[in-house]
Amino acid sequence: MAKKNTNGDGSRPRKRPDGRYEARYWVETTNGRKRRSVYGNTNKECAQRLRDAMAATDDGPVFVAANIKVADFFGQYEDVAKDTMKRRSFETCHDITRLHLLPSFGNLKLKDLKREDVQRLYSRKREGGLSAASVRRIHDVLSSALNHAVKWQLIEHNVCKDVSPPRVPAPEIRPFSKEEAKRFLSAAESDRHHALYILGVTSGARWGELNGLFWADLHLDRRVMHIQRALVRGYGEYSLEEPKTKGSRRSVRLAKLAVDALERHRERQVAEGLPVDGGALVFTNTVGKPIHQSNFIRRLFKPLLKRAGLPDTNWHAATRHTCTCVLLLEGVNPKSVAMQMGWSSVAFMLENYARFMPGWGDNGVMDSALF
Repeated sequence: MAKKNTNGDGSRPRKRPDGRYEARYWVETTNGRKRRSVYGNTNKECAQRLRDAMAATDDGPVFVAANIKVADFFGQYEDVAKDTMKRRSFETCHDITRLHLLPSFGNLKLKDLKREDVQRLYSRKREGGLSAASVRRIHDVLSSALNHAVKWQLIEHNVCKDVSPPRVPAPEIRPFSKEEAKRFLSAAESDRHHALYILGVTSGARWGELNGLFWADLHLDRRVMHIQRALVRGYGEYSLEEPKTKGSRRSVRLAKLAVDALERHRERQVAEGLPVDGGALVFTNTVGKPIHQSNFIRRLFKPLLKRAGLPDTNWHAATRHTCTCVLLLEGVNPKSVAMQMGWSSVAFMLENYARFMPGWGDNGVMDSALF
């Protein structure tokens, strides 16, 4: 009769009905104490395999992957992501999971997900017409989720580390020249949102940062704007969130041009019966609600570009890129420009805008640079 093992000892090999020999032993795993078996064609071979297996356990607990499906894991992961991610980031993660990951891997055991499965998904998505940037977002969501699976000891290795996601080419920066910026703002003079255009070009603030401004954030007498939050729209609702990065919470010196436009903007809002107290949004539609970005771009911004005879571009390029490049062209210190734009890394800015920088200079504001 085979001797029962205790305290980690293995049992003596016993002959099975199929002619092979089997020995059993206990092993400490990351999921608790488990029973394991080794097999051999002879008693001696089985005993040697038992000694080898038990010696391997001396290095510490043996990792055992959890028996959980990918769909069930993502259910757990999204509960955590909802509380740790910014709203837009979570919604992007949720949509990518629902549309791309679960249809491909949902019924697969998490421990059985292989590098080939992930690489094949990326290839299919590219062949189906998705851009490299879109596939890269799928990769980022999956890799981040699997990092948590490793942290939770559900799997031992993140297979995304072995995959080659598509290379995303750096976007071409096409800012306005100083003359084009002047035409752009001149064409917007009669627009109800003239101050929004001017503030975008002269401060370089992001769309969400501009539309998250309260009147209390503006000190027009001192020509200072405090950026403390961003207005974010997701799943049809608006919310105010922390700015994009750590360095995005900042104070920006306002151009005289922007101060004048903001004062006229406030007078217009008073005439429209809209609140202009400290807790009111600076930029709203005619009924005091946040501006719907896609409607604004389609109905106002794009027609404005045509009226000004300017090339088709997006809001970010027309305002933020333009402000950054004009300041660098005028020789403003790159560190000062990076701080105004809310970048914590000057290296990031130089990597993307170096060709617009003729040299180092003193700090300045858009008054002297553009007008």
